[in-house]
Amino acid sequence: MKSILGGAALALMAFALQAPTASAQGRVTIGTNPQGSLYYTVGGGMAAALQEAMGRQVTVQPYAGSTVYLPLVATGEVTVGINSSLDTGAVARGEYGGDGYDNLRVLARLWGLRVALASRANDNLVEVKDLVGKRVVTDFSALKAVSLVDQTYLRAGGVEVEDVEGVTVSGLGPGMDGLTEGTLDATGIAVGIPLTQKAHATIPGGIRYVSITGPNATSDYVNSIYPGTYIVTVEPSARLPEVTEPVNVIGYDVYLTTSADLPDEEATAILTALYDSFEKLREDYPPIRSGSTEMFSATSNTVPYHPAAVAFYEEKGMWTEANASNDMKVAP
Repeated sequence: MKSILGGAALALMAFALQAPTASAQGRVTIGTNPQGSLYYTVGGGMAAALQEAMGRQVTVQPYAGSTVYLPLVATGEVTVGINSSLDTGAVARGEYGGDGYDNLRVLARLWGLRVALASRANDNLVEVKDLVGKRVVTDFSALKAVSLVDQTYLRAGGVEVEDVEGVTVSGLGPGMDGLTEGTLDATGIAVGIPLTQKAHATIPGGIRYVSITGPNATSDYVNSIYPGTYIVTVEPSARLPEVTEPVNVIGYDVYLTTSADLPDEEATAILTALYDSFEKLREDYPPIRSGSTEMFSATSNTVPYHPAAVAFYEEKGMWTEANASNDMKVAP
């Protein structure tokens, strides 16, 4: 009996060693931030759409943050990841500590995010230059990318980090709490998210996004400081009651990231399914409505596009000289 069991165990071990990986079996995994995050929510919808379009198993795998799963995307342990251009570029260059991952590639730009320094409207802090000497969040202990955006925001407006009273908080919520309680004068926040709406309704007079003005208020300048960022003008709209006049803020994009080692046919299958289902995803998930299939090949990428993506966009007439030039700039 022991001999039979031992033989069976050896056979099972041999089978396991020869068994194909999840990727080879056709399963696609999508790496995201933790459950409850925007990336996780969108990832769930994307998984369902891709699974239906591809006729294969597609699953969402949440992690503590991008710095955890981007290396897994690079090594192929996770098929694709939903990541900002900022985190992708920084991890690729090894700027978050540890080794760089120069084989990270992108498949498509999904949607754009707009980040601003918010202040209390009644304080009349209208332009970045008005923040000199004020209590400004310059570091988020749990959000390195947002910290760097805030610092870039100041410099683009002609103010050095040393010119303000820099404050460190753990995350976006504590920053907005400090603004509401009056212990902070400005803090970084994504434009239009529920935290801003709550603060706008709570603070007497509401909130204001401090505008980036002056000679450095250009996309070329901010991108030279923090690759992947650009200047975007937010116009007044009914959806943004806190915006009463045009304001210049920093924008950056969210991409579907993968490995250079992902086979071309696999990359093409995923990208085709995403392209065909993206309009329905936009309907179902309002936060990503700033994205579109026409913007899949945006030039704000901080690592090159996957070769299969380049071929896909060339076929659709969406690959330009600007794309080729930017890919050369960000190539490892």
